[in-house]
Amino acid sequence: MAILDPTTASDRPPPPPRDRCCAVREAATAELDAFEALDRAGVRAWQRDRLREQVAHARRHAPFYRHRLRALPPAAGEDPAQLPFTTKDDLRGGYPFGLLAVPLADVARYGESTGTTGAPTSSAITYQDWVRGNVSTARSLAHRFGPGDLVFVAIPYELSFAAYDLDRALETVGAAVVGTGILSAVCPVERTARMIAELRPAGIVCSPTRALRLHDLLRDAGHDPAALGVRTVLYVGETCSPAKLAKISRLWQAELVPAYGTTETNSLALSCALGRAHLTEDRHLFEVLDPDDATPLAAGRAGELVLSTLLAQAMPLLRYRTGDLVSVDPDPCPCGSVRATVRHHGRVGDRLHVAGRTLDRLDLEEAVLSVSGTGLYYAAGVVGEALHLRVECPDRPAHLVRREVADRVRARFGVTPEVGEVDRATVGRAMDAMLKPGNLTLADLDAAR
Repeated sequence: MAILDPTTASDRPPPPPRDRCCAVREAATAELDAFEALDRAGVRAWQRDRLREQVAHARRHAPFYRHRLRALPPAAGEDPAQLPFTTKDDLRGGYPFGLLAVPLADVARYGESTGTTGAPTSSAITYQDWVRGNVSTARSLAHRFGPGDLVFVAIPYELSFAAYDLDRALETVGAAVVGTGILSAVCPVERTARMIAELRPAGIVCSPTRALRLHDLLRDAGHDPAALGVRTVLYVGETCSPAKLAKISRLWQAELVPAYGTTETNSLALSCALGRAHLTEDRHLFEVLDPDDATPLAAGRAGELVLSTLLAQAMPLLRYRTGDLVSVDPDPCPCGSVRATVRHHGRVGDRLHVAGRTLDRLDLEEAVLSVSGTGLYYAAGVVGEALHLRVECPDRPAHLVRREVADRVRARFGVTPEVGEVDRATVGRAMDAMLKPGNLTLADLDAAR
């Protein structure tokens, strides 16, 4: 399966737009069907061949990799361990076109990261890159949506691929799209809530924390969100503990289904009919490594996700350190897909370091929110040498809930936290000012008082 030679792509007259769209989509669908028919041994062989081609493409056409790979032997590429890592700093240093491997005329979409954690990084895809990903997204969404369904897309449209990818895929499966975005002066979260009450959609695409905020606004306006007909909340943009997911599901009486991706790659995991997130192994080679020493981890252990693109034309990435903590299930999914399933645990940089211990935020969230009497929200941080927690306590006396949270965290992590209370109004004010409300911190709560 040869990669398009970008030196000749722009020399050929393009086919008519309609024919081009249909032909590329049909080819991408056939590719996906052929991949799904492989067994695991076939997947490994297929990925090895594609990686070799991708390395050659990157070395030949991307300025960054032409320099980075110049010392490697020509045959390098079958074994990812032979390749150097690519980091977020590399992407920042190559901004905007240092990693581009096609002429600008072949780029169909360009995007950038939010820049909330540093200088922005760029991303680019060709039309074929775009359609390959969109076919996979549409196949995933078809398990839950179809003609007659109205779906709100309440994630950022600006500079990202994810909202548009989901938007187009929903159209493909026959659903009607309401593109509200977030943090918009035209459609603030209060208007989104009012529209949900009026339009009664079948689904909402948003972060888990945004789903909670929408629920609160609807309830405060006198509506019962569980009675509005929402069947599915497709959650993206943040990780979520089982305890929090269960609470959101009960509130909405809806199924919560994950999708996972990055700015640089678009989708990396999409859900099957059983709601499990399957890695896009037809387009990426994945490794799970120890985030501290970069050694490989056994299947099932949580570590940093490192990926190599396999078919990317515009912006190949080789051993890109995503900074995301994941675990890959060693057992096949009962749905029958050959692709492995993954659980996203959060960001490596979001781990808390206290008293000589490293705490996974998702594990901490599970410990806190599984305590009876906790609400929907909490925040954590390290102040000096101590772990500080603030929890919502709507259903039981706060002093009892706070004591039980402290006991649970001490038993689970060997760390004794300082536990305070937070009210939902303060959380709401903080969240409405945040692009990623799942990253709620003690500083955000203090600023919202």
